[in-house]
Amino acid sequence: MIYTVTLNPAVDMTIYIDRLEKGQVNRSNHYMIDAGGKGINVSKVIKALGEESIALGFLGEENKEWFLKYLQRFGIKNDFIFVKGLTRTNIKIVELETKEYTDLNQPGFEITENDKQSLFEKIENTAKKDDIFVLSGSLPANADEEMYFEMIEKLKQKGAIVIFDAEGQALKSGVEARPDVIKPNIHEFKTLFDVDENDINSVIGSAKKLIEMGLKIVLVSMGANGAIFVSESTALYAKPFKVDVKSTVGAGDSMVAAIAYGIFKKMSEKEMFRLACACAAAKISKEGVRAPEKNQVDYYLKKIELERLG
Repeated sequence: MIYTVTLNPAVDMTIYIDRLEKGQVNRSNHYMIDAGGKGINVSKVIKALGEESIALGFLGEENKEWFLKYLQRFGIKNDFIFVKGLTRTNIKIVELETKEYTDLNQPGFEITENDKQSLFEKIENTAKKDDIFVLSGSLPANADEEMYFEMIEKLKQKGAIVIFDAEGQALKSGVEARPDVIKPNIHEFKTLFDVDENDINSVIGSAKKLIEMGLKIVLVSMGANGAIFVSESTALYAKPFKVDVKSTVGAGDSMVAAIAYGIFKKMSEKEMFRLACACAAAKISKEGVRAPEKNQVDYYLKKIELERLG
């Protein structure tokens, strides 16, 4: 089974305006509201690819009904721990004239030690050997930055496969627990290693150091510069190509979903990486944080060019 864990979910509101005028009343052309958070975005894409996942994590008690109805509408199974407070609202402003994107992300609810232990117990009671767990996104406002480290350790003891996607200190700490897969973007990767983002070999060399530590796959997304996939047996580079960008939000989550799906389906590393790049391209060609349709992913699959670099 595939499980996604979202510790700090969000109600994502995407607002489209011609141009943002600071200090003025701005009127939007239209807007979209979706249930979000990185793990939930992953579950959406897994569903679009035709597979099931179960979304775990925390939800605020005060607006949980809306969130659960949304997930039910899209057929996403879930089993959350409910905590005091509201699940946060994140606002994404898209300026249509300049194609600029502005994110206003709230910190979200706080969790107690009992909340944390309840989630840990749920995960330990749920996880079985070879289950796939996707741990991704920011931590609740008051959470210890070692929380991901602890979760990864517990899951590895159960024999689960762990895919990890976080940033900052949470990423640094979590990597020390040896997850099976990480998917940082190039800016997040540079918090782990001092690499030259314009030198592919520099990125690959640093990714190989993580493989030597015990990680199985390192996937680094580099935006307009393509993406790199490094494993014990290969290093692959996906060449960039032109996409009509509607929203970059969730592109990385789409790649993570493809990796989880690929591992579950026992795809080859090359097939898995190709699917990850196609899912990201399909996502950024779509407005808001909604998952791309399968036919969009299939369309972009034909456009992915991979080069073997090791």
